[in-house]
Amino acid sequence: MPDPGGRQEGDARRGQRGGPAGRPARGRGRQLGDRERQPRERGRARGSDDAQSYWSGYDILWGPATGRPTARRSPLDRTRIVRAAIRIGDTEGLDAVSMRRIARELRTGAMSLYRHVPDKGALISLMIDEVIGEDELPAAPSGDWRADLWQVVNGMWATMQRHPWYPEAAMERPPITPNGVAALEYVLSIFDDSGLAIGDRMGIVATLSATVTAVAINAAAEARTRARLQMTEDEMMSSAGVYIGRIIESGKFPRFSELMSGFTSGAEHPDPQFELAAAVELILDGIAARLEAARPEAARPEAARPPAVTVRP
Repeated sequence: MPDPGGRQEGDARRGQRGGPAGRPARGRGRQLGDRERQPRERGRARGSDDAQSYWSGYDILWGPATGRPTARRSPLDRTRIVRAAIRIGDTEGLDAVSMRRIARELRTGAMSLYRHVPDKGALISLMIDEVIGEDELPAAPSGDWRADLWQVVNGMWATMQRHPWYPEAAMERPPITPNGVAALEYVLSIFDDSGLAIGDRMGIVATLSATVTAVAINAAAEARTRARLQMTEDEMMSSAGVYIGRIIESGKFPRFSELMSGFTSGAEHPDPQFELAAAVELILDGIAARLEAARPEAARPEAARPPAVTVRP
């Protein structure tokens, strides 16, 4: 254990060297310690700020109502701002959504918007919640899980077609919003009597959502390509005919050739909704198998029960 007396004597000598007689050097040790701590503290502060920024807007959506009611409605409010942002996103894309652009749309100053929406991240969360709430949820599942899931899929697809920015926004800002959580709660309730664990139900929701999102994003990308090249879908397929024909004539890829022969022979190229329907039906068939496996053996049809196993001595 260090000698307290020796430490004091050394401090006195350092004080004489660092300043007027008998006065320790002003704050050298404290300042050095501060410099050592500051980077870590700044790092923690930045991390905290980033986390708060990421979840910006969710406190608005889930927080209690604030402010006193006024007798006359303000000409500018959060709803008007969010709906203006949605209109801009629908026509110009998510990158075009900014406080300055919205202010120009509403003919007001950009700084006035921050009284209602703190930043763009919060704005996107509010936009997500607004468009999810456009379609009214059923009061309860119908009892036909397949039909109920198709209704959910069609609703998601319709939302993404009305608002092409939505898939990208929902990947950046999780839809843990009042309307988003209400929609999730409904979909999970479709399987209340199925015997499926909540994690399996969530896996179904995530798989369907990812499928609809992927098809919507791919369809939007193809549409942008056609617009840039000023070509129709048929023209794009026809232009690839010679190239694909060479691959087929080589005889090296019989399965690919069988797949592509319909396209090169003039058959109609499947549209995104056809592709979506095919993918969703595959998923639903898998869900049916999972549901069958989750049923108690006594409740299964005779043909679906596993055969009895005879143990031989």
